[in-house]
Amino acid sequence: MEKEFKITSAKHYEETMINIFEMQEQEDPLTPAQKVEMELMIKASEKYEAEEL
Repeated sequence: MEKEFKITSAKHYEETMINIFEMQEQEDPLTPAQKVEMELMIKASEKYEAEEL
């Protein structure tokens, strides 16, 4: 059951990219749930880039 994550504005895109970066830089290993969340954010970011930028 995959959640839907959609970026709706440039500000939301920017915040998402910062969140992805922070998740990648944290010292503790990502949990499986965090990995899924990050993958959803990356897919939404790629879709936003393709459609809006």
